[in-house]
Amino acid sequence: MAEVAKIDPLPERTAIRVANKRALVGATIFMGVLVLFLTQTRLPAVLEKVPTLDREASGAGRSTFSQVLDPASFPDALRWVAYGVNLWDANAVGMFFAILLGGAAVTALSPAVRLKSLVAKPGAMAAGVGGGMGLPLFMCSACSAPVSLGLYRAGARLEATFGMILGSALFNPVGILAIFLLMPIQMGVSRVVFGLLMIFALVPLIARLHHRGAVTCAVPAAETDAALAAAVSIEHSVETPTRDGWGAAIKDGLLEWWRTSIDHAIRLVPAMAVGTFAVGAVFAFAPPQGLSDAVGSELLAIGAAAALGTLIQLPTLFEVPLVLGVLALGLDVGPATALLVTAPSAGLVTLSVTRRELGWRSPGLLLLGTLAGGLIAGLVVGTV
Repeated sequence: MAEVAKIDPLPERTAIRVANKRALVGATIFMGVLVLFLTQTRLPAVLEKVPTLDREASGAGRSTFSQVLDPASFPDALRWVAYGVNLWDANAVGMFFAILLGGAAVTALSPAVRLKSLVAKPGAMAAGVGGGMGLPLFMCSACSAPVSLGLYRAGARLEATFGMILGSALFNPVGILAIFLLMPIQMGVSRVVFGLLMIFALVPLIARLHHRGAVTCAVPAAETDAALAAAVSIEHSVETPTRDGWGAAIKDGLLEWWRTSIDHAIRLVPAMAVGTFAVGAVFAFAPPQGLSDAVGSELLAIGAAAALGTLIQLPTLFEVPLVLGVLALGLDVGPATALLVTAPSAGLVTLSVTRRELGWRSPGLLLLGTLAGGLIAGLVVGTV
C-alpha cells in the first residue's frame, strides 16, 4: 500500500469554523450561479412562454420544443435525429447550469455544516426539504438531476435527492398557475396531489429499498494505492482543512467547485445524450398528438398517455401547451391528465442521468411509480 502523508487535524473548534467558511463559499457560488441562471436564461424564457400558454392548438402538429432542425425535412426513419437535436438544444443551457449548480452544492455541503443534517435524515421530512429546495430551480427533472446528485454525493439521503428532482419538475409556480387558469380544475388538483404523493409517499418508500453502497464498483488491485491516496487527499481537503482564513477558504472552495463540476459533466453528459435521443425516437414514432386516435377506448387512451408521458422528457412548462393541444384535438380529460402529471415527472432521460450514481433499481422504481400514478390520476379524473 502506498503511504499517505499524515495530516495533523486542526483543533475541533477551528475545524468547524474553517468548514463553515468553506460551506459559505460554496453557498455563495451556488446562489450566484442560480441568480445568473434565473435572471439571464430561465425567467426570460418563462416570461416569453407565458403569453402563449393559452393557445390551445399550440401543441398540434409540431414538436413541443424549439426546432433547430425541422423533423419534416428528414426521412421518416431518421426523424428521431432531428427530435433529439431539438430536445438537446432546448435542455442544453439548463444542463450546463445544472452541472455548475451540482458542483456548488457539493462544495457547500461537503464540510460538516448544519444544512447537511436537513438532507441527511430519513423519511418524508427529508423528501419535503429536497422538494422545497427544488422548487425555485425552474428546471425539468433531467436538468435538476445533476444538482440533486450533487446533494447525494455530499451525503444527502435519497429522499432529498429524488425530492429535489420532483419538486423542481412538478411544482414550477408558473406551470401550476397556468394549469389552474387554463385547464379544468380537477386536472390542476390532480397535478398537485400527484406531486405531493410522489414526494412524501413514494420517494420515502423507494428510499427504504435503496442501499447507497449497492452501486459501488470494485477497484482493480493495481489501482488501489492511487485510489487510496486520492481518496485521502479529497477527504482531507473537504472534511478536515488545515488552513484557516477567508483567502484559503475561497481558493479551496473554487477549486472544489471546479473539480466537482468537471466530474459531474464527465458522468452525466454522455448519459444525457443517450437519453435525449431515445426520447427523440419516442416523439418520432409515437408522438403525443397521435393519442387523439385512441379516444374510442378511455382505458387504452389513459394507459397510452401515462406510458408516453413516463418515457418523454419535456423542457420546463412545455407540458402546458402540449396538453392543451391534445385536448383541442379531442383527447378526453382522463388521458390528458395522465399526460399532464407524467410528462414533467421522472422520465427516461432522468433514469439515464441518475442510474450510474444510484443504480437501476431506485430510479427504475421512481419511473414505475410515475407510470402507476399517471394511470391512477387519469382514471380518477376521467370518472369525475
